[in-house]
Amino acid sequence: MNTEDDRAPPLPGRRRQHARTADAVRCAFVRMFACVLLMLSPMAHVLDLVLLAPGDKGPAQQFVEALRKATKPGVHRVREVTALDEVARDGALERTDVVIAAGRQAVEAALRQSDRPVFAVLVGQRDVERFRREFPQRSLGAIVLDQPVARHLALVRAILPQASQLGVLLGPDSRFVEPMINQAATAQQLALDIIGIADSTELVGALQVLLERNAALLPLPDSLVSSPAAARAILLTSYRHRRPVFAFSSAYVSAGALAAVFSSPEHIAYDLADLLNAGLHSAEGLGGIHHPERFEVEVNRTVAKALGITVPDEQILRERIAGGGARR
Repeated sequence: MNTEDDRAPPLPGRRRQHARTADAVRCAFVRMFACVLLMLSPMAHVLDLVLLAPGDKGPAQQFVEALRKATKPGVHRVREVTALDEVARDGALERTDVVIAAGRQAVEAALRQSDRPVFAVLVGQRDVERFRREFPQRSLGAIVLDQPVARHLALVRAILPQASQLGVLLGPDSRFVEPMINQAATAQQLALDIIGIADSTELVGALQVLLERNAALLPLPDSLVSSPAAARAILLTSYRHRRPVFAFSSAYVSAGALAAVFSSPEHIAYDLADLLNAGLHSAEGLGGIHHPERFEVEVNRTVAKALGITVPDEQILRERIAGGGARR
């Protein structure tokens, strides 16, 4: 039988000893848990970056200014260089982990004047592919200006929901997208009538066929199809046939295309900032070719009225294209 003394609480000294033991166990557990987290979580590494953006105005500087605003301070060390001759003079590219080059001239300078990994912006996918052929041993990543082909088709579907077939004009530089756009068209339940041209002498004939057989025309970015002369021929011929043109730049819309989906230098800057702010562990984190995440839609309301097409508000179009998650 237990006595009253057996049921008495521990003496004060024994309570302090029990408390110290419990604290020690808790501290040991916290240290062990922290070690496990460190082992499971990759350590962030501060990179030295050179931002090569020649010129004091235009798209490159729009990109630079937006990147300054969007990048968290202290995540990586970024040095801005605006003169290509400065790069050659002080060897800035040799003391960096990655060169971020804005525009074709900057990308070429970075590839020719250093052996460091290069990340290109404000260039098209065809430019990146050409640089990769010319510098096959170099590490070259990019956020290209080209939209995913599915985004172009989503714009067409958002404006012309009843369209069953779309004419697509490709040039020698854009033929590689044909398998991808066919796959995207299947998802949109949209038949494609694709014609590829090899030189400018084939342009008018291809346009006549495409505009007679289809409800609308989509010319994709290409050194031949995108030239000023080709753009004028496309817009004039489509106007005569009363067929809308879906384009890939704001300038094309101003010139007479019905609508376009595109990304601005500011969009590209914020997309790159997302990669940098996430805390890259190495230069390899900027590898690969990325399409823009952010985009804009522009509509020529005068053309829409002339063609008798009712076009939703641009915000509605962005939401339809992005599935309700458009980013601006």
